[in-house]
Amino acid sequence: MYNCNETAPSSTLIGHFSSPLSLYRKQQFSTAVARDYDSLEDVGYEQQPISKLIHENNDRMPRLQALREQLRDEKRQQQQHHQHQSNDVKVAESTKPMIDYSTDMDNSILTDTHGRHHNYLRISLSERCNLRCQYCMPPEGVPLSPTSNLLTNDEIMRLVTLFVKNGVDKVRLTGGEPLLRKDLVPLVHSISEELKKSNATSSNLVGITTNGISLSRHVHDLVDAGLTGVNISLDTLSSDRFQEITRRKGLDKVMRAIGDSISAFQNRYGHVRTGPNGTGGSRVKINCVVMKNFNDDELVDFVNMATDTFGGDVDIRFIEWMPFNDNAWSRSRFVSYQDMVDKITKGGLPLERIIDGPNDTTKWWQVPQKDSTRIGFITSMSEHFCSTCNRLRITADGKIKTCLFGSNEKEVSLKDIMRQSSSDDPRQQEDDLSRVIHAAVQRKTFALGGHGSADNIAKAADNRPMTLIGG
Repeated sequence: MYNCNETAPSSTLIGHFSSPLSLYRKQQFSTAVARDYDSLEDVGYEQQPISKLIHENNDRMPRLQALREQLRDEKRQQQQHHQHQSNDVKVAESTKPMIDYSTDMDNSILTDTHGRHHNYLRISLSERCNLRCQYCMPPEGVPLSPTSNLLTNDEIMRLVTLFVKNGVDKVRLTGGEPLLRKDLVPLVHSISEELKKSNATSSNLVGITTNGISLSRHVHDLVDAGLTGVNISLDTLSSDRFQEITRRKGLDKVMRAIGDSISAFQNRYGHVRTGPNGTGGSRVKINCVVMKNFNDDELVDFVNMATDTFGGDVDIRFIEWMPFNDNAWSRSRFVSYQDMVDKITKGGLPLERIIDGPNDTTKWWQVPQKDSTRIGFITSMSEHFCSTCNRLRITADGKIKTCLFGSNEKEVSLKDIMRQSSSDDPRQQEDDLSRVIHAAVQRKTFALGGHGSADNIAKAADNRPMTLIGG
């Protein structure tokens, strides 16, 4: 196993993606794609039995949907069989047509073996962060990749263009801390324009997830450039606790950034909430990771803060603490979704369930007497939402990560393909990228990176630290 912070040698990279080994032509460059890859049978993915899908997801996937999945799998296998037979007749590489996956969602490079189409791309812009949050990294930080190993803006836009062509209509920029990237504003503008000009997109959402420390200096320029939403990480309203959990000072800067973000969106759109007459979710969300005996006594304070301090113009999302490498995850400090709801209601705030959006990772509630404020719970560990996952991630060092909890060994470097391509033909380069992305998506497991539970994720310890993933 290679260190996720280093560039893997070519033999290691190929070994880690050995199932679709036919994708790579080692004699040309380590991650190039063979032109003769034609069949998903070469990928070697393991199909999930339909009975297992129903068992694991009995309250999320109706039997009718399960039947549709089974029929779709049977149809796909038949198509693969016929295609495999046709491959016996070799087509000259120079005359072989380029692949266009974008015309049919079921055949898209972004649709996995469980029928999930991925229209949401999260791109990490930096491994660096100006905080040292306990749930994210050790106090000394983590080893970082050299700047030369990180994606450039041009490379990011090549990937964005390809993903948007295949149905992505929402892009979120993460880190590390994305605001540490100096060329962020023009990048946001470029992504926004790419989404707008694509006929395949309707949402055209460009978001950012930040710790908020330096957000006030940039938020108006970012919104003018096309930013449509911001998620701000804030885990306590106590200055002392803030310093303890982040190992830095800065609570006052984050609170100011929340107000400045509200103002920036109000100035641009007339209101901070989406939907007709601003009746939908807020463009400004506060993400709070909850840990037992640390900040689980502040849940009611957060809800009151959203209403009393910010007039109901922000949404609050409480997040179950998730295990990542080097974050010392422990079941003894874990607070479940149900425990959070109980703490809020026992604190005097009755909650009322409201409708979640499609592919939503958040279970949304509201306090009846404070109905302008939405309160959400991200329940990744106690009630995962993997059956409707529509997310793919690109790490700052250019690797595609199909699951937040997937092991390092399943990552594949798109950066290396772009930088080491033996072809000068842009269409051929795009085809190479498409084939590798398609193969990576086919290997996506059904739930939790194949680990089955939070405890198994923590035990495996085969992932990156959170700051090197990008959330």
